[in-house]
Amino acid sequence: MSAAPRTIRRRRSQVPRRALIGLGAFVVLFYSLAPLIWIFIASITPEHTADFDRAWLSNRQVTYFPDAPTLANYGSLFEAVPFGMYFRNSTIIAGGNMLLTLVIASLGAYGFVRFRFFGRSSFLVATLVAYTIPSVVLLVPLLVIFRTYGLNNTHLGMILAEATHSAPFVLLLLINYFSTLPRDLDEAAQVDGCGRLKVLWRIIIPLSLPGLVAGGLLAFIMTWNNFLFAFLLTSTAEVKTLPVIMRQFALGEPAVWGVSAAGAIVSTLPVALIFLLFQRMLMSGLAAGAVKG
Repeated sequence: MSAAPRTIRRRRSQVPRRALIGLGAFVVLFYSLAPLIWIFIASITPEHTADFDRAWLSNRQVTYFPDAPTLANYGSLFEAVPFGMYFRNSTIIAGGNMLLTLVIASLGAYGFVRFRFFGRSSFLVATLVAYTIPSVVLLVPLLVIFRTYGLNNTHLGMILAEATHSAPFVLLLLINYFSTLPRDLDEAAQVDGCGRLKVLWRIIIPLSLPGLVAGGLLAFIMTWNNFLFAFLLTSTAEVKTLPVIMRQFALGEPAVWGVSAAGAIVSTLPVALIFLLFQRMLMSGLAAGAVKG
């Protein structure tokens, strides 16, 4: 009988703690979502134009919630600027960089994990240093190389430039992930007649799917949000990406609140949807790749 009162007292003592945890979680959630909520409200607030010749320059004040919500800003987004072209460019470059990064990182990680060769430790250190180098340091060498080989203002050039930053990170992630897989799998497959590349394709890649998804998504997101390379390595709308057009909105005088907010929402949706769809694999891949088993 004495155990029951102790259980009740323990549960009662946990109520304030749970309340504080819930309150803290609510504060963090509100702090994280407040900017997105504000941007969404701005995107559905009607524009009041001051100059009909330049209809997308606004003089209206943003309210906490519009009296007459509208989706007209989203229509104006695609009418006033070639937003669809910028969206397509971002998709091509981010998707191409994701595929290139996964190919390079998978081959490199398998080589580092399964082979012992001279300079292996030095190459690993060099990979880590390459990831820590700021992107701005690479601009001048990339400009010279791309100008020499005609890669300036091209999708291929942008993909190669983005891979200089994403490939080292994903390589380090996959090295840790591949290290958790036992060598017995490789040996058993080789006994059955598989070569090294076939072992990688048929054994290692399927077992490393969470790590590959995590690395691929991070490479995609890094490229999708990167402004520096897209701004300096491109010169026409046929290659420029979404961060560049968002900068043009920000430089408007006066600021184009509704259209700019609509562009921010449309630019954020693909990354948010991808994260929600692959959330579990992303988390499991990062967790498994962070600790060597």
